[in-house]
Amino acid sequence: MTCTETQEKLIRGEALDDSERDHALTCAQCGALAANCATLDAALAELEPRVPEGFADRVMASIVREVAEGSAVYEAATPTRWYEQRWAGMLLSSAAALVALLNVARFVASVLIPVGSFGGAP
Repeated sequence: MTCTETQEKLIRGEALDDSERDHALTCAQCGALAANCATLDAALAELEPRVPEGFADRVMASIVREVAEGSAVYEAATPTRWYEQRWAGMLLSSAAALVALLNVARFVASVLIPVGSFGGAP
């Protein structure tokens, strides 16, 4: 019989046999733990969940009402941002394509047109 075994049984809420009970009465640590466990069990037994009458019915009625109004309420509460609009995506992608096309044209022109034809040194 060790303190660890007795304390584990106390914490798990298991019944102690006679030798473990005698040990808990003589050992200061095990006795303190037994007293704390008994106090905690008594306090938990006194607590009784108190739910107001009709609470579940009111909650379910509220959920049904919100679902019925759901889409209009949600859309009104969260306006879409300008960059989430379809036109903004089309505009930005078109601008990116135009910039890419201009960069390709500039690159092709710099490769095909020699620098010397503009009066520079060959």
